[in-house]
Amino acid sequence: MLPNSRLARSGGSLLDDYIDRYSDALARRRANITLRAAKIEAELAYRSRGDFLANMNHELRTPLNAIVGFATMMKDAKQYGLSEEQTSEYLDYILQSADLLLGHINTLLELAAAESGGAKLNQRATPVLEILEEVVSRARPMAEGADVTLSLSVDEDLPDIYIDPDKVITAISHLVENAITYCDAGGETKVIARIGRKQDNRNWVYLAVQDNGIGMTPQELDRALRIFEQVHQGLDRKYEGVGIGLPIAKSFIELNGGRFSVKSMKGSGTTVRMALPAGEQSAMTDPVDSEMLTRMAG
Repeated sequence: MLPNSRLARSGGSLLDDYIDRYSDALARRRANITLRAAKIEAELAYRSRGDFLANMNHELRTPLNAIVGFATMMKDAKQYGLSEEQTSEYLDYILQSADLLLGHINTLLELAAAESGGAKLNQRATPVLEILEEVVSRARPMAEGADVTLSLSVDEDLPDIYIDPDKVITAISHLVENAITYCDAGGETKVIARIGRKQDNRNWVYLAVQDNGIGMTPQELDRALRIFEQVHQGLDRKYEGVGIGLPIAKSFIELNGGRFSVKSMKGSGTTVRMALPAGEQSAMTDPVDSEMLTRMAG
């Protein structure tokens, strides 16, 4: 410890020098920590993207191989001695595989648009029932094939919602397909629409997709909401699909000025809740009825 006389003679310069050195060391340490964190985050993102692309390689090759294989057999039908019934069956396989392949390609294009911010909106007042009936109609064969009950519950006299219908149909379709995928046989998926309470001269329509499937832990849910992350990966993957429906749905709902939240419990299922603006305006300045959003389907 310096004597008082020495401190006085130095005018406090030794203490100032110590503080400056300590501050510089602290700043360097903070910069190093930030750099390491950024490096780790970049490595994880790179690994997640690599895992995603590896999975997409499988998801795209599987239907393509089926198309090529069955088309080759049909071309040489005489050599293989195919009957009319077999030919018809193989044509069905080709069409199913083509539909699956087209779905994956569309998903990739949606992902590219969502990630680049290049998705353009064509918003207009659209009947809610029209949107949800199309979603359920598309998903009905998938639900029947999985032995999952798919139901639709809609309030009467719902106002139109001001949205880009193609984007919202895509978003909700991803959610319904996810719900069906992660339900066991005999499970149930519900699509629900309710009218919100009037707040500040603005109405909202509240939608939910609810299932009683396998559910997710908070950590799994966090991963599922990231664009290149998948909860089920590797050789033990039980559930098919590219695994990016949730982040795409969130992006498209929010792009339309809506609100999006997910509640999930491991072993008890998942509920995705959305709020979309009613009427002719797209500006979202009024508060959402958070109480209704929390109560819905819960």
